[in-house]
Formats: sequence, C-alpha cells, structure tokens
Amino acid sequence: MTALAAPREAPAEARVLLRVSWDTYERILAEHNECASPRFTYDGGYLEIMPLSFEQEYPNRTLACLVGLILGEWDIDFVEAGSNTFKRPDLAKGFEPDSCFFIRHAEAVRGKKRLDLAVDPPPDLIIEIEVTEPLLPRLPIFAAVGVPEIWQYAGDTVLVKTLDLASYGQATHSAALPGLSAETITEFLRHSREMKSPAWMRRVREWAQEHGRGK
Repeated sequence: MTALAAPREAPAEARVLLRVSWDTYERILAEHNECASPRFTYDGGYLEIMPLSFEQEYPNRTLACLVGLILGEWDIDFVEAGSNTFKRPDLAKGFEPDSCFFIRHAEAVRGKKRLDLAVDPPPDLIIEIEVTEPLLPRLPIFAAVGVPEIWQYAGDTVLVKTLDLASYGQATHSAALPGLSAETITEFLRHSREMKSPAWMRRVREWAQEHGRGK
C-alpha cells in the first residue's frame, strides 16, 4: 500500500487519499467493521479516509431528523440506513454515505441484515455533508450506482441534486419529498441552530401538516 500525494494541501486532521487494491480496501473495512469513524470511500483503486467531526455530524443528523419527521407526518414509509457501507466490486466503487434513506424502495430492503448493491436497489436519498473539500469526488460514485437524489450541504447551504442519466443536476425541490424545496431545507437547518430541539421539531411537523404530501 503506497500513499498517493494529495493534489492540494489539506489539514492534518482532514481527509487522506491512498492508492490501494480492492482486496486491501475490503481488509480495511473488515478491520473497522464496528467503528463509526473514520468513513471510507473507494473509487477505481483510490481510497479516501475521512474522520468525522461535530461540524459534519451536526448538519448530517439534523437533516436526517428532518427527513424522518416530514415522512412520518406525511405517512410515507421509509427505511433509514444511516452510513451503511455500500460496495460494487464490479464497478470498483464503495462508499459510506453520511445518511441515506430508502423511500420508494423501503419494502425491498425492510428486514434485511445486509444490503448488497448487486441485488438490492441503491438508496433513494443520500445526505452528503462537505465541510472540507473532498479528495475523491463522491457524486460520480453515487451516479454510477444509480442513487436518484442527493442533498449536498456545503457552505451553510443545502443543494438538492437529482440524477439525470449519468450525472446530477441541481433542482429547486426534492423528488423524494415532493413539495420540499432546497430553500426550505436550508432554512430548517439554520433554525435548528437557533431553536431548542422540541420547538424546532414541532415547527417541522407543523410545516409538514400544513403542506401535506407534495402540496
């Protein structure tokens, strides 16, 4: 295993990029099987290792909570898969999303102990938090396995991106949660930093009740 010189300078505590084989990637995953951090992304022989921080986990957990609250109020079934490891050896790609949800395909994965992208559908929605610039772009990996929608948080703004053929285009509204705009998602995230949790969750539920399913 040899380190690949990063194309740009990064803080010591930030992401690390290595050149490794798929077998080495599998061994590293096995050694960290019960660890929440770091997270690993693999693409065509390159492995990015990313430690977690409160700066990253706060928006991640808040946005995941937002999704669950709204879907619950709309009585839409879903399965939350968190940062499950997804792999496609045939594509030489593997990733651990910050958060992910099966919504349209909830029934297809319910009750399973393991998910295999060779037979199971990809998540319907992935939450992607970028507080530092990635060394290994993740959106092309998500596109390659067919994830239809990404919520990408960067610079205190949430962008909704939907898959169009082989790449993502920016959208004004979520397709997974119809009627929910990128602007509203960003506002709710900002309010979460200003409000106590019970009041914030109450506001989210009230918004969901007022707007119904895709109103």
